[in-house]
Amino acid sequence: MKRAEIEMVVRSSLEQLTELDLSEIASDADLGDAIGLDSLGKLELLTEVEDRFDMTFYDADTEGASSINGMIEMVLTEVNRADEAA
Repeated sequence: MKRAEIEMVVRSSLEQLTELDLSEIASDADLGDAIGLDSLGKLELLTEVEDRFDMTFYDADTEGASSINGMIEMVLTEVNRADEAA
């Protein structure tokens, strides 16, 4: 899975949850500062991303999930884990 594909899904999920156009939001911008996403919103985003990628994140994996890049890295880490296990 390519980084660009993951970013597209993460942005799409975030736009669906917030009903905002996020095309101008930098990938490294803090989601709380940039769009006002609170802790509940971040949890909803995590759940949506888990559903879309059919994977489960654990608390230790979600520490960097405060930006789009952080979300992408979480997915890539999980994809790499699954590849290594196969």
